Amino acid sequence: MKILLATPSLLPDAGGPSYSVKSIEYNLKENSCLVTTLTRKERGGEYIAPLGRMKFIKGFDVVHNFGIWTPFNHSICAAANKAGVPHIYSPMGMLEPWALGQKKIKKQLGWLVYQRSDLESSAAIHVTSTLEAEHVMELGVRVPIAVIPHGMDIPARLPSRENREGITRTVLFLSRIHPKKGLLELVEAWSMLRPSGWKVVIAGPDAEGYGAVVSEVIAHHRLQDCISIVGPVFGENKSKLYYSADLFVLPTHSENFGLVIPEALSYGVPVITTTGAPWHELQDTNSGWWIQPTVPALVQVLEEAISMSSSQLRVMGLNGRQLVEKKYGWQAIIQKHIELYRLLAMGETRPSFILE
Repeated sequence: MKILLATPSLLPDAGGPSYSVKSIEYNLKENSCLVTTLTRKERGGEYIAPLGRMKFIKGFDVVHNFGIWTPFNHSICAAANKAGVPHIYSPMGMLEPWALGQKKIKKQLGWLVYQRSDLESSAAIHVTSTLEAEHVMELGVRVPIAVIPHGMDIPARLPSRENREGITRTVLFLSRIHPKKGLLELVEAWSMLRPSGWKVVIAGPDAEGYGAVVSEVIAHHRLQDCISIVGPVFGENKSKLYYSADLFVLPTHSENFGLVIPEALSYGVPVITTTGAPWHELQDTNSGWWIQPTVPALVQVLEEAISMSSSQLRVMGLNGRQLVEKKYGWQAIIQKHIELYRLLAMGETRPSFILE
């Protein structure tokens, strides 16, 4: 089975989607699938899509198209339809209500002109949570929907987080520095608490210069001594941040999945996030907090969390680690992708994770 993965960008500043596509590619190859990944020509990119010459798509059994709205994704859809190759769309959170509210008129026009018809021409739509599936169905798109979460690379070891009293403890935010991530709410909440013995570390790529806005608000509240912005981190440096963290916070307005949430859990770090992300499991497993995306809610839960002992937080973190090991390891997740591709390419049995 020959599989084509297509995404507008594989650069790290594209956030979770670039990580996801690379991980799917790697794990498909580990399972003996023939995989090619296509993206736009870009600095540092190792895959190049000749947008004007897409006849080669006919040589694939299935195409998986990650992202919507862009000319790249539209071209992939058109080429797959012309070649008669079944294709899958992954909206990557771009059909969430918050996302649709950004540049609203432009998106409404794009929806009418091409995006709805592109989605409805697909053989399936891949989403990462039941909440994302519900939002797609609310738009009236009548295509089978496959609910397959992101998989996680689980670190082999966990740091010891015992006996951390007496040292400065860390609340970590690690994601794109973007308006939808709720950073201004986090800074506002921290300005009300100003807890002794704690600091906030903000890590991640700056989207559209928003880091300057966040820095200005930090300075306005005179929090420079306890909130730092460290920029994007990768590889071992990212692991070190997770190992040093006592709490992880993502006060987001909208996520279709929120890849950094299970990533933090895999390092044994309890998580605070909002109902903007589909992570009620944090409450169900006592591995974190799932709150409304408001400053008062954030103040309340931060006050509760930072008052807990390191051993109490460690227990919550271990609960989260067990959740990720059970549900989000790549071995199980990639088999669902393979089942979906086999269904579309070969007509095999419909898996239970596909919704009508």
